[in-house]
Amino acid sequence: MKVLVVESSRFHQIMISQIFNNEGLVVRIASNCDEAINALENETMDFVCTAFHLPCGLDGIKLAQLIRTTPKTKDIPVILLTSNKIDSSFDYAYHSGVTEIYNRSDINALSKDLKKSIQTKKNEINASVLFIEDSKTVATMMTRQMESMKMTVEHFFSAAEALEKFKQSSITYDIIITDLLVEGALSGMGLIREIRKIIPDRSKLPILVISGFDDVTRRIELLNIGANDYIVKPIVKEELVARLSNLVTTKQLFDQVKMQQEQLFQLAMTDQLTGLYNRHSLVQLLPKYFSHSVRHSTPLSLLVLDIDHFKQINDNYGHSKGDDVLSKFGQLITANFRSEDLIARYGGEEFVVIMANSNNDDAVEKAELLRTHIENHLIEGLKITISIGVACADSHSNFELMFNQADTALYHAKEGGRNRTITYSSNETVIQ
Repeated sequence: MKVLVVESSRFHQIMISQIFNNEGLVVRIASNCDEAINALENETMDFVCTAFHLPCGLDGIKLAQLIRTTPKTKDIPVILLTSNKIDSSFDYAYHSGVTEIYNRSDINALSKDLKKSIQTKKNEINASVLFIEDSKTVATMMTRQMESMKMTVEHFFSAAEALEKFKQSSITYDIIITDLLVEGALSGMGLIREIRKIIPDRSKLPILVISGFDDVTRRIELLNIGANDYIVKPIVKEELVARLSNLVTTKQLFDQVKMQQEQLFQLAMTDQLTGLYNRHSLVQLLPKYFSHSVRHSTPLSLLVLDIDHFKQINDNYGHSKGDDVLSKFGQLITANFRSEDLIARYGGEEFVVIMANSNNDDAVEKAELLRTHIENHLIEGLKITISIGVACADSHSNFELMFNQADTALYHAKEGGRNRTITYSSNETVIQ
């Protein structure tokens, strides 16, 4: 990409050129308006950066006016540099065609904004597009433009066919572009309504409408039913590029923020060593288990598991070995319980399992299967055992009560010699 720097001062030529060079731009220098006009006639420029005060009669604003009235250069962004913090001619400059005005003392701001402008100028957006247009000429032109922006385009002449593809495809589209009037029974407006039934959130999937109708009422109707933006035929390439870039970039930024939020949620809810839920997540997730049990009159069981003599593993083999044992143990618990069971590391070597739709016999059976499996296999080369306490819900149960009951049963298992499962009873503690 090329930038034309129009500046009479040699010092400022060097300083400004360095900024553009740092952003990977090819710099051409003009010391006055005549040299600038000659350069613009003979080379294609992507930006013009001009001083406000120039020799030879014309200033930067007059140069901007000339650039805007010349067909070849009318779309080139013009940056004006001035030494004045407040200038009464600024409004006139913008009306004359200046894109942006920067103070010479704030060159860093120019460098920062330049990066964004260059990215927009490149117009390279990795995106997947579902495109509906029944005019072959328009479809070809727009597809070529989008492909030049590194977009992957799936084109359909019919909105009904596009909708069917959308419903069945495994592709996650970044944008839908549809003509308002297309062949077949389903119009572009009908397509928008159907898409918004599936994905009502406009930030997750933007829709750009193209049409020959240019009236405010129609645009408002489309925006109300779910379109994000509207572009009128005949399509101006630069306008298409700008609107596509804005819509897709916003959508992808939203996706990125959502992904980061999900990652933060996982970090907050998950024990990093074992990959299981953590103690905090129990508070968040348990209410639905208890409410479901009460609402549907189904049994609910809670297990508290503890690795026997775990301190000796840390003392004899080191905490790294202890971490390896805990990590492997977390995998074994997950493999031995159902996906609907809630499994969490409660702290240290203690784990909790909430078993939905499971009575005391179901819970004890599962607990014993895990206990005997651990007893008969080495974990990270070590022979270990576990003790388990079991409690079952009644009409007055809550998590704190059930946990205390299971923890009491676990205490009796430890006192009774470890490596055993005990279930809690209100009258007595029974060894299973």
